[in-house]
Amino acid sequence: MMKSVDRALYLLSFFTVQEPEWGLSDLARKSKIDKATTLRILVALIRNGFVEQHSETKKYRLGIAVLRLARVREASFPLLSFINPVLDRLAEEMEETAHATLAAETAMITIAVTEPKRSTRVWVNPSQLLPFHASASGLAFLAFAGQEMRDTALAQEELVKYTENTVVEVDELRTRLEQIKTRGFAFSPGTFEVESSGIAAPIFSNTGDAFGAIAIAGVSSRMTTKDQQMKAARLVIEASVEISRAIGAEPHPNVLRARKELLDA
Repeated sequence: MMKSVDRALYLLSFFTVQEPEWGLSDLARKSKIDKATTLRILVALIRNGFVEQHSETKKYRLGIAVLRLARVREASFPLLSFINPVLDRLAEEMEETAHATLAAETAMITIAVTEPKRSTRVWVNPSQLLPFHASASGLAFLAFAGQEMRDTALAQEELVKYTENTVVEVDELRTRLEQIKTRGFAFSPGTFEVESSGIAAPIFSNTGDAFGAIAIAGVSSRMTTKDQQMKAARLVIEASVEISRAIGAEPHPNVLRARKELLDA
């Protein structure tokens, strides 16, 4: 039973802004699940409203049940009402893209993005999963996540090296996570995309562990100076504290200490 659920959720992950519709053969090939099993799962998802089939093209797309769950989530745990104004402020003050992510089982999911008004900017694809080990958001989350979550994330068979700056050695990653936890924020220059540098701070739940992150993604050439990096760090840490407290959580002491140090600098 659990294997079927895992496969169904795995198939849903292939529906993105770039590829919102899939034919049966293409989806089976992409997911590496045989065609008969893929069809059986899609039929079950259609029956429950999570997928629908276009009457003419016969391609599959997400169904309205996804919207219903999203509305339930936001009504019962209204993150976006806190986060969107904060992102707007960050993007305006930093003149770079600001975005918020939540942790899923294997990567970070973008839930909100605000872009600056300037023409040259980093585009954050809202449907693209951000890898834990290669993004500022993922590293900031893992540094303050529970030990079990951190171990699971680092136990993947093979960590993808997206750029020359991506760290894939587990021991080196563990050392880096400890440094991030001490510093209070993550800085990732060109680790996921060469042209983009990210600075992120964790968002905390009332358990004391991180469950997401708030980040600024800037054009790498504009994020090389210490002043720019520290300004971005101050903004994301202030946002981390604001959002965490707004949902009834208290940030980690290291984040509060970093906030004070950056404000006093």
